[in-house]
Amino acid sequence: MIKQRERVEFRYYEIPEEEPAMALLGEDWIREYGKDIKCPHFHNLMEIGYCHWGSGTVALGQEHIPYSGHSVMIVPPRLPHNTEGVKGEMGYWEWLYIDLEKVISEIYSYDQVLQKSISKRIHRTGYLLSEETNPALGRLVLGVMDEIRYKKPYYKESIRGLLRACVAEFLRLSDDEERIMRGKGVLPALIGALDYAAERYNQEIKVSSLAEACNMSESHFRRVFKEGMNMRPLDYINLLRIQNACELLKKTNKSMEEVAVASGFASVSAFNRNFRKVLNISPYQWKKSAKNYEGKLLNCRISAQKGW
Repeated sequence: MIKQRERVEFRYYEIPEEEPAMALLGEDWIREYGKDIKCPHFHNLMEIGYCHWGSGTVALGQEHIPYSGHSVMIVPPRLPHNTEGVKGEMGYWEWLYIDLEKVISEIYSYDQVLQKSISKRIHRTGYLLSEETNPALGRLVLGVMDEIRYKKPYYKESIRGLLRACVAEFLRLSDDEERIMRGKGVLPALIGALDYAAERYNQEIKVSSLAEACNMSESHFRRVFKEGMNMRPLDYINLLRIQNACELLKKTNKSMEEVAVASGFASVSAFNRNFRKVLNISPYQWKKSAKNYEGKLLNCRISAQKGW
């Protein structure tokens, strides 16, 4: 049996067509956080959480950071995280999901190199912030949530403007990391490997290359990666590939062969085998079954057992 501390989940969300963002709002999100879900998880989109009230701990990578009411959490797509409230107490979070790369591409449409640079900077780490010390960002996040909640005339235009302002705040955070409450949510030593994998997941990647990107020996890198990401390097690369495959299956009409190649798998059989290993369903079945987009993906497992 895989121990709970050795699991990580991938949660896939899709922003409705023509909508600039998606949110999980309302009283359904008043709950005892961490009661049923203990293991960390990824998202395919950037997640922004706002805590209206409650207290507990947020795990961002290997950092465990206390939160309280009016906290703002920012989590890039590839960072394992989890929210656990005080045992026996209720908390009230609301959640916002955005395709940050799309927002950035709209702002900086004139410069693709700049788009990539900015996206990398913002996606590099997660934050847990106090609205008291970051009032501008708190207002922007609540503003987007309220626009989605009430859908007044021109709400889409308003959301796009608010998201543009959010990008400016994210860049300020990346430029002044002393404003972060509790450091980085992922080991700084692993950033080189994470960037390397994110840029080359559709190619053959050797662990030795990841280690070299972090200026570590391969054996030391494997140990640090497992401790910091709670999984093996190969599992992380596989997750990136499955994330990309899910996007292509949902949003394009590419054949399974094309999806496999574009996602970095050597063959369709390898694609099918790894997809089923992670999500316990075939790519074809997942594509045809809408319930799997936010159902099966909630329960995928990545083994963190030793060895390959």
